[in-house]
Amino acid sequence: MMLKKSVLFILIVLFFSSALASAGEIIEHKILKKEELGKVKLTIDVQVPLVNGRLPNEKELGDLSMYLVKKEKKHERFFISFYLPGMKVGSGAYATAHHNPTMKVNIMKFMLYEYPQYKKFLSK
Repeated sequence: MMLKKSVLFILIVLFFSSALASAGEIIEHKILKKEELGKVKLTIDVQVPLVNGRLPNEKELGDLSMYLVKKEKKHERFFISFYLPGMKVGSGAYATAHHNPTMKVNIMKFMLYEYPQYKKFLSK
């Protein structure tokens, strides 16, 4: 009986640790705005922070985009704009992810020229 409880406890710990690890792969984010066009299209503006002092990369933004799309399954197409803190929504995003229907992430570093706090990332 004790062995069964120990095995059950280990399985529960493994399950929750793997769930937490997979949740940890998604970078922090804040939904700024959502606009729907019926079931055809969903547009989401998202703020993402720097990741360990650097700009979020294509994989991190793609993983976040897939995470957001999975939560909103009822649309045919998704358009996600990623903004860094301090960027003005609607004036050009740092990156976009379009699911039309397959995902394509596009990072646009040139949009950072407007923001002095991000110019140090432009020479890299």
